[in-house]
Amino acid sequence: MTEELCTKSIGGVSIRCFSCSSAALKNSVLGLLLILVTSGFAVAADPKSNPSSCKLTELKVAGLDGNLSTDVHAGRTYTATVAHLLSTEKFEQLDCLADHARLSKERFAGGAWRLHTIYVSLDSPVQYPVAHATPAEWDVHLQHLQTWVTARPQSITARVALARAYLDYSYQARGEGTSDTVSQNGWKLYKERSAEAERILQEASRLSNKCPEWYTAMLMVAQNLGRSAAEARVLFDEAFKFEPDYFYNARLLANYLQPKWAGKAGETDRFMQEIADRIGGDQGDIFYFQVALTPGLICGCEDEPKLSMERIERGFSASEKQYGTSMFTLNKIAFVAANSKDSNSILADKALTRIGEQWDEETWQKKENFDSTKQWATKWAPRAALRLAQEQAAQANMRTAAGVHYKVVFEKTYRALLQQCVRTDGSTVQEWQGKFDALTGVGTNGKFEDGSISWMGPVVMCMYRQMLASKKDGSPMFPAPPQAPYWVKLDLDWTDFAPVAAK
Repeated sequence: MTEELCTKSIGGVSIRCFSCSSAALKNSVLGLLLILVTSGFAVAADPKSNPSSCKLTELKVAGLDGNLSTDVHAGRTYTATVAHLLSTEKFEQLDCLADHARLSKERFAGGAWRLHTIYVSLDSPVQYPVAHATPAEWDVHLQHLQTWVTARPQSITARVALARAYLDYSYQARGEGTSDTVSQNGWKLYKERSAEAERILQEASRLSNKCPEWYTAMLMVAQNLGRSAAEARVLFDEAFKFEPDYFYNARLLANYLQPKWAGKAGETDRFMQEIADRIGGDQGDIFYFQVALTPGLICGCEDEPKLSMERIERGFSASEKQYGTSMFTLNKIAFVAANSKDSNSILADKALTRIGEQWDEETWQKKENFDSTKQWATKWAPRAALRLAQEQAAQANMRTAAGVHYKVVFEKTYRALLQQCVRTDGSTVQEWQGKFDALTGVGTNGKFEDGSISWMGPVVMCMYRQMLASKKDGSPMFPAPPQAPYWVKLDLDWTDFAPVAAK
């Protein structure tokens, strides 16, 4: 496993990230893709919105009315349209769009906030897939934003947009390499531009109008200037009190609380659970799911937070019911499901099937990466579905009095057989620790039908030999079950087995 530390502006949010390269990554997707689970900015306009009320041309209205439910590229058209309004200095229209989005708290299909999308559209002089703007382009872009601030001094949108642009400009100075590759002048410009963003935001805080994105930008400043985790948490708590559903602030703090930045082990996990539980219900699950899409949280790497894939899936389902389908989000959930430690091939396969050929380039980088994920999901989803059905059958059995009784006698026999294998085949095992599970299907007379043990080694191979012999000749291996086939799941720990070296 190798890691490269970096700081990037992704989807308009400053993310301290690292790229992982490991042969263990599921489906061979490059570890660097972890930085591409963006903040949800490429979204489609809700047809219920009315951008024509902001004195826009029919062409501009069309650019804002794409539908990502069917077109994964509609979001790029949206951001490009908003960016063009800035470059042509349509400041009144920009304020109208942002004010409406802020007041209505309008979301796009998939749950992303229209307000955040507007700000992301204004961050940089160039739009994806252009990677970097020239110094001349930055000069022009910042001048447009400053002119907006001057022309409309009471506009909170103009000032927050200008601050966010300086933050994006700071990342350009730093570059995308590890910290030891950044020049002294690069660090200087990075800090100066971040400090300028903070100054603009402090100035904006004196306006009568307030905006949830102000806190997002301030959290980015706190990260860039190396503020403590405690300071960042205080800022987040203020943001949450102002607008609890604005999940972009939680994305920033969840990432910043990782040990490689300003937090401690487990802090990101606890933070996400705490806030989601505080919200509660479906909305809490949606919040958890949206924060889980944070770049760098799920990458298939050793030190990623221990997030609940079950809750992520639950939140994704609730989000679709509440906000509708987004091809962009489907791409994200497929990537997350395939690349988390607790990978979910069933969820990935379902999402990829619905995506069809509407793959998102920002998520997968290359068509080959998308295709390899589909191949992985197609192969493993049926096996995972079978395993899930078996586990559910075992759980159902345990909800009966007969099932509880049978598990006791079954486990006694199972442990005895495993202990015998420890005596005969355990001499080469160096460590006797670690939890594992055993899922077993038992036939009519107690013979072994099917099953698995999630730890491999000589002792387990000994168990498999006995199980396969039972299946082949039909001889009983376990007590006869209440009915057949009958599934039993045991959660075991190797420390419970006192090893006796084979003589």
